[in-house]
Amino acid sequence: MSEPARNDARFARPPYLSGVELVSVEYSERTFPEHSHAEWVVGAIMTGCEALTVGSKTYEVQTGQVLRLHPDQPHANRTTGGEILRYRVAYIPDEAIRPYIAERLNAPRFDSPVLAGDRSHSIVAGAHALLCRDEAGRLEQESALADLAGVLFADQVKQSSDDTRVSSDAVARARSYIDAHFADGFGLGTLTTVSGISVFHLVRSFRKAVGISPLAYRNQCRIVAARRLLLAGQPIAEVALDVGYADQSHLTRQFQRIVGVSPARYANR
Repeated sequence: MSEPARNDARFARPPYLSGVELVSVEYSERTFPEHSHAEWVVGAIMTGCEALTVGSKTYEVQTGQVLRLHPDQPHANRTTGGEILRYRVAYIPDEAIRPYIAERLNAPRFDSPVLAGDRSHSIVAGAHALLCRDEAGRLEQESALADLAGVLFADQVKQSSDDTRVSSDAVARARSYIDAHFADGFGLGTLTTVSGISVFHLVRSFRKAVGISPLAYRNQCRIVAARRLLLAGQPIAEVALDVGYADQSHLTRQFQRIVGVSPARYANR
């Protein structure tokens, strides 16, 4: 039995990413004539299939694949097949994404608007879901944008010594700042000011030196502090606020992800 017809689109606008717009769509029968967007476009097909025409070529973008378009790139698209098309797409102004890409990529263009691969799809879908959450803070949102930029320009940025160089002093400054301010609402912009290098190089250098992203390191610092406070007998709700989470439920989700048990179980063991 076929699914009921659906034609729905929902929008989200992350408060810390000016001009960025997230759209979640469900279409059963929909055709868009040739048009373009002023922004960079990157999206993940969750179910169904879309025929995407760019120039003289038509691509079948299927479940598990990623689509990407550069600003002002003319294209047309329509649903195909009997399954409802569900996709999650981000529209990113050029000025918003520039800090997250290599300086030498002045006017990048894609060989293909379609990317296959579970990892790329998982990154786009995960970043989109995070950016649609009301509780996502500045560092979460900016880190998600960095992830989207990595997928958009994955085949443009070759792993050269310039891209992967590690500035040990810069990373040390960023790491020390996180150690001292993990409970605060800072973003990647603050870390670039502290470290003295660009967002693009900070994200890559930090991961190369520390082994995890600045966001993951900050979350780790928060959980280490939470464990100490819980064992000292401090109430969970107070611990959540002290280490930087909006409320107890946010602490619980992160705590379970990293420690494997809830804060309540950990405190009572």
